[in-house]
Amino acid sequence: MMAPYFPLVLCLNMLVFCLAVHKTRNVRWCLTSGSEYKKCMFLAKSCKSSDISLICVKKTSLEDCFIAINNGDADAITVDSGNVYKASLHPYNLKPILAESYGPQKETCNYAVAVVKKSSTFKFNELKNKRSCHTGIGHMAGWYSPLRVLHEKKLLNWTIEETQRAVSKYFSASCVPGANEPNLCKQCTGRGSKKCKPTTDEPYFNSDGALKCLKDNKGDVAFVSNTAVPAELSKNFQLLCPDNTRKSIDQYQQCNLARIPVNAVVTRSAGDKTADILTTIQIAQNKECKLIIAKNAKTLRLKTSVATLIPLPSSMDAFLYLGASHFNSIRAMYVLDPPSKETVRWCTQSKQEMIKCDGWTPVSGGAIECMQASSAEECILQVLKGEADAVTLDGGYLYTAGQCGLVPVMGEYYNQDDLKPCRTSGSKTQGTYYAVAVVKKSNKDISWNNLKGKMSCHTALGRTAGWNVPVGLINKNNNNCDIGSYFSKSCAPGSDINSTFCQLCIGDPQKPLTDTKCSPSDAEAYYGYSGAFRCLVERGDVAFVKHTTVFENTDGKSPTEWAKKLKSSDFELLCLNGSRASVSDYKTCNLAEVPAHAVITRPEKRNSVLKILSKQQTLFGRNGIQAQKFQLFGSQEGKDLLFKDSTQCLLAIDQKITIEDFLGKSYYSAVSALNKCLTTSELLSACMFHSC
Repeated sequence: MMAPYFPLVLCLNMLVFCLAVHKTRNVRWCLTSGSEYKKCMFLAKSCKSSDISLICVKKTSLEDCFIAINNGDADAITVDSGNVYKASLHPYNLKPILAESYGPQKETCNYAVAVVKKSSTFKFNELKNKRSCHTGIGHMAGWYSPLRVLHEKKLLNWTIEETQRAVSKYFSASCVPGANEPNLCKQCTGRGSKKCKPTTDEPYFNSDGALKCLKDNKGDVAFVSNTAVPAELSKNFQLLCPDNTRKSIDQYQQCNLARIPVNAVVTRSAGDKTADILTTIQIAQNKECKLIIAKNAKTLRLKTSVATLIPLPSSMDAFLYLGASHFNSIRAMYVLDPPSKETVRWCTQSKQEMIKCDGWTPVSGGAIECMQASSAEECILQVLKGEADAVTLDGGYLYTAGQCGLVPVMGEYYNQDDLKPCRTSGSKTQGTYYAVAVVKKSNKDISWNNLKGKMSCHTALGRTAGWNVPVGLINKNNNNCDIGSYFSKSCAPGSDINSTFCQLCIGDPQKPLTDTKCSPSDAEAYYGYSGAFRCLVERGDVAFVKHTTVFENTDGKSPTEWAKKLKSSDFELLCLNGSRASVSDYKTCNLAEVPAHAVITRPEKRNSVLKILSKQQTLFGRNGIQAQKFQLFGSQEGKDLLFKDSTQCLLAIDQKITIEDFLGKSYYSAVSALNKCLTTSELLSACMFHSC
């Protein structure tokens, strides 16, 4: 049985009718049918709040609502997840801010299923010329998911311009509310101009309507969401599976077309009303306004089985909400991409990296193109969205990339004492390095056991040697998530600018007027391995870096003003047992041996990136045949640009190896635990929100 009501409608029930209240904030909800509008008005009048008022805005179509919201004439609308894609496009530019939640686990994914009568006998690959019932044009469960499966099985093909026409020829007759083709509206039963409209004025609209279409014998199959299929239908109906079998109604996890995101509330990307919309929901949930009449559960186009609405991470957009697979498959129905070129678009994380990359492009013969970004997370997002193809990441960022669905291609290898893996094709060896804690030799009183209250220097928030390893160990030893009170002052680029973790940061000394303090990029002088070491030299008590950092910045190795007179013998390592050791004893005095940096890309681009990067390494690697033209593992304009300077070679990572496998269970689990304890990045929060 579907739940008779749900808290979000409870939320909105209590809001006072807009015209009766003055000088209060308001939320203007957009609706597309007369029946929805009447219900909205009824709810606005029936439950009152002095804080925020609900205004009901009536428009004739979803597109008109999108325009009204973008123009500031309305604030929000609830849409099927398939239409989250459409809402994100120009000129609407809307973003999802709330997701429907199902059940006690707050699930935000459900399943697209094909429901048929038990009395029928046809299989999935025999759907041609059958009558079909769909939730609506552009809906995830009722349109995109069945079309995608039919297309993947080569049962249905179309050109970009003729998707609807191809579907209309495939089925003998259909009801697809919102369609333009006559045959796709043939089975709909709306009266007059309301026939086949994508609103509740069409009786066969949405999942409930598509099921009614099937029950009324207007169709042979209904493409709907599993949450709309009540258990009592199991007597006469069952699920049609893509593998040509049939299963009972309750076996939707084993018999479905796709796992899909739930409906979402969308608003302007500018976000000027997001806070009011969220406050409206929170106020209503707190006061637990009771539903007045169960039949009003569909008000504001929210499903009757909804338990509540969950706020989405602030960086969430349509791409992240739908996921790369759904977003790209929907996009493919509208946009014909040009043939893929044999190039790799490399994402650069700073101006210095862009300079190096621009030097790589001409000698690569066009195999490498350069894309500009300002941080590792921005690069992850560019690769995820297909705006770039590859980037090298630290293990901490690899964790985020893995959560976002990217895959490792090649890993850096550092051991110059054993170069056999670099010369062996198909080597299973994986590069590692050591995370160490460095202090000044003159500061005799510091040990691992008394770091509390000291001033710390970190490569960046979320990075392996500079953050995840030391902070993870401190949390484990102290059983306290309040790491902010452990050190007196710190520089951990990427942290909240108002936190103690930014107090030691200095921004860009060459550009004192720019607002770059604590930026997770080279715009912060204390960013990265060399930056954290500089922080120690100039301001801090301890720096968390990799084992080669001291050697790369002392004994004349660095020409920079702050480092050129430094001696490696003036620094020591902190050991976990409370002792100290020479910086050359990193193998026995370290915080952890950790996975190497690695190149990541999208799954479908992996083989291409591997092929091109392997060839580039042959040309421009340590012993490359054209290394005099360009050095892949050298940085003239800075340190560790594109790849770590200590990289001896790149080793291919087997296609079966996930980022979790590459990082190793121990490190992966440690980062997972740390992210539960501390605030995660907005991108990681968005990628981890759900995986449909």
